[in-house]
Amino acid sequence: GLTVGKKMQEEQTLLSNERTMLSYVRTSLTAMVFGLAVLQFARQSHVSNMIGYFSIIFGIFLLLAGLIHFTFLKKKIKQEVGDMD
Repeated sequence: GLTVGKKMQEEQTLLSNERTMLSYVRTSLTAMVFGLAVLQFARQSHVSNMIGYFSIIFGIFLLLAGLIHFTFLKKKIKQEVGDMD
């Protein structure tokens, strides 16, 4: 079985992975809100529209990348812990 120290290391690693995921979420939401603000309040020019839409799309991709990264690492952590048993 796992020793107490190994179990704590696993928990710390899982919590670190969750903090990283929350950073992805925070950054992606910031990009999307920025894009919406640009679309809402900037002059309705071609450039401001492009910046707004790009920021929203970037935020969506960043959120998806964070979810993929989180899921991949969580599976990898669980697999490595299973190998230690």
